[in-house]
Amino acid sequence: MFKLLRRLVCLIVIAVITFVMLSLWSGGEGFRWFGKRLKQQSDRVGEKADMLKVKGERALKAIEDMRDRIRGKKEEKSGDRGGESH
Repeated sequence: MFKLLRRLVCLIVIAVITFVMLSLWSGGEGFRWFGKRLKQQSDRVGEKADMLKVKGERALKAIEDMRDRIRGKKEEKSGDRGGESH
């Protein structure tokens, strides 16, 4: 348990030192680069999410249309049978 805590503390200390060094050394250029890449990736994910939403709506509409057609055929068949029994 203590090994895990020690490793986590060391990792946090290394991350903080790296953060400070990068900020002082390059003036935050690395962070800006990372931010731009993150923005590009989030835009791509947003576009894919929008595309999936449209495809999902189309699929839902197709399923509803198919369900309505099937229900309509069943009603027609039951209506025909009712007329034959009289």
